[in-house]
Amino acid sequence: MRRPRVKAPAWAARLPRPRLTIRIRLTLLFAALFVVLAAVLVGTSYAFVAYATTPEAQAQERASALQNALQSQGYDVEVTPRDQPGQAPGAPAQNDPVGEVIKQIDAQVRQNVLDDLLSRSLLAFAISAVIAVGLAYWLAGRVLRPIDRVTKAANELSETTLDRRLTHTGPDDEFARLTASFNGMLARLEHAFTSRQRFASDASHELRTPLAVLQASADNALSAEAPSADASALASEVRDQVARADSLIASLLALSRADDVIHTREPLDLADVAANVVSELEPRATAAGVALDLEVEDAPVLADPILVERAVLNLVDNAIRYNAASDGWVAVRVGIRRGASVVEVENTGPEVDPAEVPALFERFRRGAQRSEVSGHGLGLPIVSRVAEVHGGTVNAIPRAGGGLIVHIVLPPATP
Repeated sequence: MRRPRVKAPAWAARLPRPRLTIRIRLTLLFAALFVVLAAVLVGTSYAFVAYATTPEAQAQERASALQNALQSQGYDVEVTPRDQPGQAPGAPAQNDPVGEVIKQIDAQVRQNVLDDLLSRSLLAFAISAVIAVGLAYWLAGRVLRPIDRVTKAANELSETTLDRRLTHTGPDDEFARLTASFNGMLARLEHAFTSRQRFASDASHELRTPLAVLQASADNALSAEAPSADASALASEVRDQVARADSLIASLLALSRADDVIHTREPLDLADVAANVVSELEPRATAAGVALDLEVEDAPVLADPILVERAVLNLVDNAIRYNAASDGWVAVRVGIRRGASVVEVENTGPEVDPAEVPALFERFRRGAQRSEVSGHGLGLPIVSRVAEVHGGTVNAIPRAGGGLIVHIVLPPATP
């Protein structure tokens, strides 16, 4: 008959499980090994002493000592313990009160010796166990020190520190091979990132050079004394498309940087980032007839400054670009909310269907305003990716009356 399975209560599932580090586990392993060996040592010592102090062993020892004393005086007499029927060797004769007292005294002395031995051994065992735990903890930390060095180097790793290498001055053991493997991985990463950066730089230069030529040609055509209507319209269209292509290249490069496995981590304040972005985009907002407001508080984070600035820039740029209200406005707020560093961008504009919000964070998707507003559909995807690689989140909420409220939530910088 199978026993019914007892289901654990719901509160038990919510309890955090204790996490034992490798250092603690090694300490417990070393301490357990010492306890077992010390227990065996105490037990065997007690057993040997108890066996050596039995009445039989003492009788034999006394007979041997008496024989040696007689031989030293010139008497060659063989002395053996008494062995009477029904009596143990060395035991006193029957009806011998003095012998019985001596026997009781010997037994009590033997028991006192064994008790004293046991108590002192247990005291020494307890003191040694405490010392052994401390030494085991220190030894485990010393053994794991090379792993801690590798962990620290991995945590400090970024695209600007790939040239660092770990040094190992110890013997050619497992830790030396771990260090060599880690250095080899760093070398491969450095080569890969150098090649990627060189390719991105070359591709950006090669793509932007013809765009710059087209831009200059369009400007020259528009600045001519009497350009035809067709030429003027064509030049204006070329200039707009060149600007759009240049913005697309910059966004793709930013998205490529955000997709990297390793990122620079520097302390920065989101308030400073937002202030720089608002200062940069304020002329454009004024030209578009959009009021730009800024409310900031200190919001420190540990992040890639280029990516974070690009994310905030995309948010504010989208808020201005998709602001179709006659008296439109954009509000940028920065501060600490519920223990996290938050950038909030709220803007007026057309109504947004809540069902379309998830699609706004997909690459090359621009929602229902695809044909009305120039853009490439990478603004919010870049924001989402930047928040993701920094361990944060981004969410958008349709605003009552039109427009969006977008939040970037990043973990605050710890002291």
